[in-house]
Amino acid sequence: MPSPLRCALRGILSGVSALAFVALGGALYARAAPPRVLAGLAVVAVGTLLAAGGRSAVLELLGRGPAADGGTTADSLPDDDPDWWLARIEPALDDSWNRWSEVVLTVGLAAVGVGSFALLVTHPGEEPPLGLLVTGTLGINGALMTLAFVFE
Repeated sequence: MPSPLRCALRGILSGVSALAFVALGGALYARAAPPRVLAGLAVVAVGTLLAAGGRSAVLELLGRGPAADGGTTADSLPDDDPDWWLARIEPALDDSWNRWSEVVLTVGLAAVGVGSFALLVTHPGEEPPLGLLVTGTLGINGALMTLAFVFE
């Protein structure tokens, strides 16, 4: 049985990895981030995934893990392997996800929401970007939804 400190550290790293992958997916979708930011997010996301879940988690993210080898268990059927790389993060982080991951996810989403609204309020132009309003709303609502899982 792993120590409570090790479980907490793995959970925190899993939460940071999930946030970094979601931020990377959003930045790639928006096409607004410079390449240095994208590279930094990718390094943080993969590094924390490797630290939290090990090499098998990274292989599962790349589509070469247990779900991709054609196993016969219910969890590893070939039809369950998603094509989109962002959808493979949840199975890759499943072993190391715990209550600490939920705390990191909740605090991270709340920080994104509050930060977006702060940038929206302090925007110097006459027409603030609509993307900040959408990001702030999604961040705050996501934090409120994940808050229930922290106290589960």
